[in-house]
Amino acid sequence: MSLNAEQIDILTDKYQIGLWQDLEQQVITDIARRVRATGRYTETAEIMARNMIENGFSSDKINTEVMRLLNADKQYKMAVAENTKAYKAMVTEEIKKTVEEAKKQGYKLIADAGNISYNNDLSMWKKAGVDLTKPNTFSQLINAFSMQTNKELKNITRTLAFQNTANGNTAILNLYQRELDLAVLKMSTGTFSIDTAVNDCVHRLCQSGLKTVDYASGRSYQVDSAVRMAVRTSCSQLAGKITEANIESTGVDLVITSQHIGSRPEHAIWQNKVFAYKGHSKKYPDFVEATGYGTVTGLKGANCTHEFYPYWENISVKDKDIVEPEPVTVDGKEYDYYQATQKQRTMERSIRALKREKKASSNIGSDNVDIDRKIRAKTKEYNEFSKTVGIRAKENRLKYVS
Repeated sequence: MSLNAEQIDILTDKYQIGLWQDLEQQVITDIARRVRATGRYTETAEIMARNMIENGFSSDKINTEVMRLLNADKQYKMAVAENTKAYKAMVTEEIKKTVEEAKKQGYKLIADAGNISYNNDLSMWKKAGVDLTKPNTFSQLINAFSMQTNKELKNITRTLAFQNTANGNTAILNLYQRELDLAVLKMSTGTFSIDTAVNDCVHRLCQSGLKTVDYASGRSYQVDSAVRMAVRTSCSQLAGKITEANIESTGVDLVITSQHIGSRPEHAIWQNKVFAYKGHSKKYPDFVEATGYGTVTGLKGANCTHEFYPYWENISVKDKDIVEPEPVTVDGKEYDYYQATQKQRTMERSIRALKREKKASSNIGSDNVDIDRKIRAKTKEYNEFSKTVGIRAKENRLKYVS
């Protein structure tokens, strides 16, 4: 256990300490797997390790545990270090050549990396003359978790699954909440991608026998769909809590919402607009009232990808409103951009359902020729539809995790 004394003081809840311990162990195991496969610290392994260190974990502990898992002797450790150093030198030289060539072509290369714990850069605050120092990533995350869960530090996603339903027993609910919390922690610390975090979560839940997630509303989702929605939404909400904390600490009262193509109609009406954060303005509408912030259907509600940022009059620059692409007709039906994305999600769920059916069929030794034909046909239809409407097909959403 490599949490320091300050972190232990913050994490007074045993449940939350357990999550961080699990995260640390999974990161170390994954790094060891990558080192074993390549004989060096890969870029991904280094990013994972760096993000863990930024969250207060010991670099010595991480390296020691990785080498322990690999049963590494002194010679092997030296070889890994030399391989990593040599590869870095090669990559650095390639980047240098690329930048030089780009400069000749007049291009500007921008590298931007970060994690949810500090979801905005400081440029907007600096332009306004506000000194906003980056706080400790670990404490900032815990504060965001605390705000998200009413200081319980549990059920970060605030899922309503298995409550007041036929499957609503405590064991299932606790298992589901904990696996979701761990997935959110993986993403919010920047140590795992959303696909990896979601797939690991789904795999562990499926191993427990859980196949569908039932909500008090009566709706039922397949585990992969429910987990992806919950994790993505929760991480967005945590980012919102951190933005709120920054705004509260500086006394800023105006905020502006982000915008994107294909926003759902109810959200399109308030995107890229300025609001009064606490409603103390005669010029701008109330932020919460106008956007529904904090509700399941509003800003940062279920599946909402909009952000909000501080706004200073006469300093901040408001972008032009985006122009939605023209509707596209496919097989006699017209789709605007948003409708096309929803059609994509439906097609993706259909393909995953067929893959689940194939898995179940294989388990009892049945012939899968007909199912394979359907999968190929549905996948072809999905790719052709995506190409026609001009929206990238998302292969990662077609994978079925069992």
